[in-house]
Amino acid sequence: MSTLCQPPSSPELFVDSWKVRTDEHPAERCAEIWQEALQQVYLAVSPRSGGEPLHGEVTYNISPQGIEFVTLSGSAQRLVGQGPQQSESLWLALAIAGEAHLQIGEREARLGTGEILYGATGGDQVALELRSDFLLLTLEIPHALFYKRLLNPLSIRAGTLSGQSGVSRLLANLLTGVAQELGNLDATAFHPVELALTELLIHALSEQAAINTFRVPGHAEHFREICRCIELHLGDPELDLAMVAEQCHASGRYVQKIFNEAGLGFSQYLRRRRLEKCRRDMSSQLNARLSISEICMRWGFTNLAYFSRSFTSEYGIGPRAYRAKQRSRQDPA
Repeated sequence: MSTLCQPPSSPELFVDSWKVRTDEHPAERCAEIWQEALQQVYLAVSPRSGGEPLHGEVTYNISPQGIEFVTLSGSAQRLVGQGPQQSESLWLALAIAGEAHLQIGEREARLGTGEILYGATGGDQVALELRSDFLLLTLEIPHALFYKRLLNPLSIRAGTLSGQSGVSRLLANLLTGVAQELGNLDATAFHPVELALTELLIHALSEQAAINTFRVPGHAEHFREICRCIELHLGDPELDLAMVAEQCHASGRYVQKIFNEAGLGFSQYLRRRRLEKCRRDMSSQLNARLSISEICMRWGFTNLAYFSRSFTSEYGIGPRAYRAKQRSRQDPA
């Protein structure tokens, strides 16, 4: 990675904040610098057609409780989420200025004013088509802030919080204010922001029918441990309910009960996690040399035909067609 895109070397800023601006670098390097900066906040970029030079600015701050705040501004472009290899954090995105259209899997829609896009890392693949100069705020929120409040990030599919809801509207206004004042907030000032943010977000998400909560506090922790065990063994084709129960020192019936409380089936969850890993690998240029069969076997599938049927059922498109579509987006020429 180019040193031009590394976070500042100042010890007091290295961990907590950094900024990258393309206009501080030679024009011929702007696209490279921007791509590298976005990789640090788990995004990939595709400039829009037309040949206009791409420019942008990204600012990163992390709060004392580990909430990552990122503001992005720049010219029209397409941003694609490339979440970290963990599945226990929540992310939010709010388009403060500019025209934004979102894509969740194969579903496309305009991101309206005041609407908040949300999801869980390791979940649905989401893209934002920014069709004009824009200002965007994104957040990544550690799972610990939600398991303590019985919100289950691992059952969350990507969606939007409508700006018509009173609580969601308050949350959007708070996020807009945070984006404007981010550079002026120190550790002390972040504390009330964190409290207000988590309270409003938990309330807003709890209004969504698709969001599951645990009635018993200990079950949320057990569910997290079980899911972590599954993540560690996803590539093992022998992974099943009995193995997970043994690894977690629990009975198979109890594991099934925890998944039922989360609104999920064990087999459904295991299959979805494996499919998502395969889809992520097929979307990455780093895995271009790997065949589809190699990728699916890497994540525990032993039958290519079964994998293909499962993938098509989950995403509405076959694995070969999906991979070809991703490659055409990455290399329009």
